Amino acid sequence: MFFLIPWRVDVPQERWPVMNWLILLALVAVFARQIADVIEYAAQHEAPTKDARPSAPRATTPSKPSAEAHPPKMQEIPGITGQLMLRGWSLQGLLGHMWLHGGLFHLLGNLLFLWIFGNAVCAKIGNVRYLLLYVLVGVAGGVAHLLFSRGAVLGASGAINGIVGMYLVLFYENEITCVFAFWFILPYVRVFAVSSIWLILLWLCWNVVGALLQRGAHVAYFVHLGGFAAGFGITLLMCKKGWITMEKYEKSLLQMWEERKRDKEKEPLDAAYARLGLPMTDEERQPEASPQVQTPAPDHKPIPLPPLESEHAPEHHGSNGFIRTACACGNVIRVTHQYAGRTVRCPRCRQRIVIPDQTDFFGPAPPLLDGVTGVLKRPQDHCIQFTCTCGRRLTVPAQHAGRTGKCPRCGVRLKIPRLSS
Repeated sequence: MFFLIPWRVDVPQERWPVMNWLILLALVAVFARQIADVIEYAAQHEAPTKDARPSAPRATTPSKPSAEAHPPKMQEIPGITGQLMLRGWSLQGLLGHMWLHGGLFHLLGNLLFLWIFGNAVCAKIGNVRYLLLYVLVGVAGGVAHLLFSRGAVLGASGAINGIVGMYLVLFYENEITCVFAFWFILPYVRVFAVSSIWLILLWLCWNVVGALLQRGAHVAYFVHLGGFAAGFGITLLMCKKGWITMEKYEKSLLQMWEERKRDKEKEPLDAAYARLGLPMTDEERQPEASPQVQTPAPDHKPIPLPPLESEHAPEHHGSNGFIRTACACGNVIRVTHQYAGRTVRCPRCRQRIVIPDQTDFFGPAPPLLDGVTGVLKRPQDHCIQFTCTCGRRLTVPAQHAGRTGKCPRCGVRLKIPRLSS
């Protein structure tokens, strides 16, 4: 037996997710009411049976048994559970089933997922909008169940999977800390972090396989899939229309896809050389005829840079007299304007670099701020890893640099450091 449980997400929050907290409280309150209804129902139907036992048997018509000895058959679960359960195309069931649960473990599992993913989504899109979307994706999960499956259903899984779909669009780069437990002979427990997109896609594949094979009679797979699809699609549409504002330090799944499409439309080599003001050689104009790597022409021989002009060079002459750029290895290069348009070699990795006409890189990162003990990754990793004062190691996308967030463990608000060069 093994368990893979998500535990926390590395998403800084800039507002309190009050609406998600209220939804969590509502789910617990409704479940408490469900328990009270079941207890009351059991007490009402057990009392007549106990009173009838000591009485003497009386002659009755065999075809008409007494109502006391045989209480009416319970058509559905009593109380609000029977009233709000989704059984067909009723508005009451579509809106009410997402607040019910079939047991304690069902409730605890949904509360965990809603706490992990719901807080991040609610803090991003706002409290009022979050409530409306929570209900909308929950209804979408119920509609999917009615279209592709059958039988009564209850539970908040459809709405929660819709929130997970929204989280995937907004925070696909952020990591999820998971707990893996395995019991065979001895227990084995491991805590690890994985990118959000891979863990959520694994969960989605599990639901797809379950829906196709129809395994697990007590699992409404189409509710999960319908809610997830609704949350994913609605969030993509909102990002496309600009209804969700992604800051310059954030990147949604839609932005990543658009960047990949733009990368496929690469700028022609001659246009790039013309923009840089450099002539092209015959070998560069016809790369098919000369597949082997050619040495640069004499007039484009790389100029070695002195070591003092690299990333830690002092700025005695002011920024107006220099051009600052960066190599692919992350090294910051600062040269005078006489190098503009020339090809030079990076002092660190010896790669060739064309110096632009003006500064296109704004220098190394500022000094580390209070509450941060170190920057662990470089710009080419596309993520920033740093450590809070409580010892919690945080990983955020590089676009979040300079923003203020809250540590998921201790709640201390800290500023995410910029990338170190």
